[in-house]
Amino acid sequence: MSCLFNSLSAFVGEGPQQIRGKICDWLSTDPALIDDMNASLVVLLESKKELDPYVQHMRSPSTWGGAIEIRAFVSLWKRPVRVWVIRTRRWIEFPCSEGGEECKLSWTGGHYEPIRGADPI
Repeated sequence: MSCLFNSLSAFVGEGPQQIRGKICDWLSTDPALIDDMNASLVVLLESKKELDPYVQHMRSPSTWGGAIEIRAFVSLWKRPVRVWVIRTRRWIEFPCSEGGEECKLSWTGGHYEPIRGADPI
């Protein structure tokens, strides 16, 4: 199971595979993902793959999630996500206009973990 989906499940009442499934189902509808760019364009730019093969690959429990899946999580669960990048000691922000409770994750460059409590220094 991907550490991203495990980490996101710490903030919502759903398991990692449920989160993955909902994200994949939603992405397959080719929604607007970032500003006016649909998921198909974002996926093509980020992964050089067409949307359908990308989503099918992402359905596998062993496939790692990343920024595309975080953006989808924000849209579906209406919660902003902040990712603390340990290597650069900076935050990556995934805002949500609905302003739900924030989810904070740390990222090593290869592994996500949920952050509970105080922000890292």
